[in-house]
Amino acid sequence: MPKPIALPFLFILLITLLVKFPNEQVSQLKRIPIECLVTPAFADSLEEISINDNRKTAGVIKNGVLSLDLEVRAGIWYPESHDGKGLRVYAFAERGKSLQLPGPFIRVPEGTIIRASIHNLVHDAPLVLHGLHSRPQKNADSILIPFDQTVQTEFKAGAPGTYFYKASTRSFRTGDGNSFFNDSQLYGAFVIDPPNKKFDSLERIMVIGLWNDTLIEKFTVREEKVINGLTWPFTEQLTYQVNEPVSWRVINASNQPHPMHLHGFYYTVKSRGTQDSDHIYKEAYRYKTITELLKPGETMSVGWVPEREGNWLFHCHTLVHIMPESFLREQMPMDDHNPVNLANHALNGMGGIIMGIHVLPSSTPVMKADAVKTKERMLTLIAREHLNMFDTLPAKGFVLLEGDRVSGDNISVPGPPIVLTRNEPVAIKVINQLHEVTTVHWHGLEIESFFDGVSGWGNLGKELAPLLQPGDSFVVHMVPPRAGTFIYHTHAHNFQLFAGMYGAIIVLEPGEKFDMATDRVLLMSDGNTDLEHFDVCPVLLNGKAKPDPMEFKAGVKYRLRLVNITAFNPTLEVALTLRDSLIFWKAIAKDGAMFPVQQMSTMPARQIVTVGETRDYEWRPKEKGDYTMRLREENIEFVKMILRVN
Repeated sequence: MPKPIALPFLFILLITLLVKFPNEQVSQLKRIPIECLVTPAFADSLEEISINDNRKTAGVIKNGVLSLDLEVRAGIWYPESHDGKGLRVYAFAERGKSLQLPGPFIRVPEGTIIRASIHNLVHDAPLVLHGLHSRPQKNADSILIPFDQTVQTEFKAGAPGTYFYKASTRSFRTGDGNSFFNDSQLYGAFVIDPPNKKFDSLERIMVIGLWNDTLIEKFTVREEKVINGLTWPFTEQLTYQVNEPVSWRVINASNQPHPMHLHGFYYTVKSRGTQDSDHIYKEAYRYKTITELLKPGETMSVGWVPEREGNWLFHCHTLVHIMPESFLREQMPMDDHNPVNLANHALNGMGGIIMGIHVLPSSTPVMKADAVKTKERMLTLIAREHLNMFDTLPAKGFVLLEGDRVSGDNISVPGPPIVLTRNEPVAIKVINQLHEVTTVHWHGLEIESFFDGVSGWGNLGKELAPLLQPGDSFVVHMVPPRAGTFIYHTHAHNFQLFAGMYGAIIVLEPGEKFDMATDRVLLMSDGNTDLEHFDVCPVLLNGKAKPDPMEFKAGVKYRLRLVNITAFNPTLEVALTLRDSLIFWKAIAKDGAMFPVQQMSTMPARQIVTVGETRDYEWRPKEKGDYTMRLREENIEFVKMILRVN
């Protein structure tokens, strides 16, 4: 069998996903005919769906009452561009107006009475509508609307928060009731503001959607992955100024989870909710994050302040949701044999659930203190291949050297931890000794855009961040501003992540030493898998599917640094037990940011660590014995490791 990289991308992706499930689940593969594909020749017979940026509210509000007249019709949707095919889907519209995706945006102050009329022009089956009801409300009744019928409803908006409404037919449903095919785009944002408070007109609402046609449990092969109806590079690009407060509401109206990652900055989570309820955090309990998991139907409101100019990204960190593949239009191949050049890499080397962000200099000049010139510490990071590391399959990874050396030992998987010091300048020379292009992202570190690792996007003025060709090198300059646990990994969206191109970054306080005896890194990843055998576990813990026991001492305080850099496991759960009972640990940090004292809590040792997330815990084992750490997702246990306490 040839190496995976030599096979067509979609076939390899399908096989990779099949590896993740027992054989009895493979039989559940369900193929839906692509009757919804619309070629340009037939596009004129369908109404085109307009893209909605959620900046204009729907309906008419008068004397505290919002009158809303909605309709559901079929239309043609272009999530990419008019150069390719469109998709025939169902969408919402205000009656007498064009179809919109997302559906018409509802925004009202608390106390508003909403009188809504919904007309169904979908032939398939009765429309099942959720979300047009007062908040909060658990298990709210759905509204059933037969074809060519109109249903009216009236309710008080309810509590302030971030919500959405959604509909589906009974023709195409997943096991959990979420729509995914023709009715996958029947959703719209619904925001309720506090009374007597003017809402922020610059606030942006992002609604995540997925169109799927091939279903294997929760995974699909042919997908359109969108934010506000568009996929990268066609998504809206947002522009802000340095020190300009940014406010977002993010809604996951899709049928899959999404770990949403912001490059270069932390964002503060102000609320978390669902379609039916929202929990707005008091100031003391808001927290900083760079990657936040949104499960299907979940919402969040966030805020952040850009402190440095440059180009940045906000995206889902699940690999298949940011791959550059398209089945609607012709694209330049993105594989090892046809590397995309720098000018096209940012636009053609990524795709899916991505928003581009431009931060411009502040309109108000900011006085900067003279920088104290400190000699940079020099490191060399070499990207290199190692044959037969995963049985008969090669690995790609890193060698880390102190100083400006260019040769050293073989790679390790994961890559060696990079230990830095807060506020200490460092220059890391990245050398590409692979036979393919690559680039390295410094995940979670607050550094300059040019060094962030997004080739052709990150910038220094008009100069774009490079794409490292074989034999090239690039020096990354940074001064880490905070201590914590971070990640370095390839930002080439191909199979380099599977091959081992990742590692932990540990930033210490000045004067602090990294003690491997009490400071333990537990890094979860995918390894190159022999695709001829479906029984090979794809998830690794510290580079091994069957890791060796780890030794501890009773009464000693340990720091456990959990890192998830898998490709497909956004709901990966870590649990630590003794004799099958959960022990307790203390949560101290997320994504490198320490929790405030009031948020540090001792809790049962069970936690979802999503893709692109790090979590730090303190653990002082009281009792001797063999503790068990398990990595599992849903009903599948991937890895089990013994933590032996003497």
